[in-house]
Amino acid sequence: MTTALEVRGVQVRRGSRSILEDATFDVAPGEVVVLMGASGSGKTTLLRAIAGLEPVDQGTIAVGDVVVTADATLSTIRRLRSRLGMVFQFHCLFEHLTVLDNICLAPVHVHRTPVTDAAARATDLLRRLGVEHRSTALPRELSGGEAQRVAIARALAVDPPLLLMDEPTASLDPARRLELANVVSGLVGRDRTLLIATHDEEFARAVATRTLRVSDGVVRASA
Repeated sequence: MTTALEVRGVQVRRGSRSILEDATFDVAPGEVVVLMGASGSGKTTLLRAIAGLEPVDQGTIAVGDVVVTADATLSTIRRLRSRLGMVFQFHCLFEHLTVLDNICLAPVHVHRTPVTDAAARATDLLRRLGVEHRSTALPRELSGGEAQRVAIARALAVDPPLLLMDEPTASLDPARRLELANVVSGLVGRDRTLLIATHDEEFARAVATRTLRVSDGVVRASA
C-alpha cells in the first residue's frame, strides 16, 4: 500500500525522561488521521518529530522518499521539511509582517518562488479560506479564527503533500470550530494528507477518517 507517512518505532527522550516510547503507524494518501490524547501524552512532540523540529533517539520517519533517523543529516531534515507543512497551536505568525507577507515568506525566501507568483498563490489561498479581505492586516489585528486560517494558508503556500496541525481548535469558540472542521474537510484529497493532534473529541469526529490514541508516549489504534 502506498503511504504518505510511515512512522516506525520512534522514541524521543529528554534527559532520562521518555516522551515518546513507541510510535509506529502509517498514514495513507488522502487520509485525515487524528492523534487523540491528554495534555502531555506526546502528541505535539510526535508532530514536531515528524516535521523535523524534534530529534528522534530511535526509529524512522518517512515522508515520500525522505527517511529520517536518529543520525539524519541537516540536508535530510531540510528535504523532509520541504515535503510537509505545519500549523502550530499558537499560529506563530510574524508580528511585524502583514498576512500576505507571512504567507509569501517561505515560497520566496526558501523555495525561490518569484514574488508575483507567491503573492498570487497566497491571495488565492486566502480567498479559498475566506480571509482574503485581511491580506494587509497584521497578526495582532486578526481574530483567533482568522489567525488560524492564515496559519493554514501559510502552511499550504508551498503546496505540501502532508499537512500537520497541532491543536487547531484551541483558541476557537464552538461556532469557529465547526467552520474549521468544514475548512479541514475541504483541504484533504488524493494529493494531500492531514495529521492532526487534538484533544477535541467533537472536532475529531467531524474530520477524522481514522483516529489514533497517544498515551504514555505510545501510539495505539482507537478502540
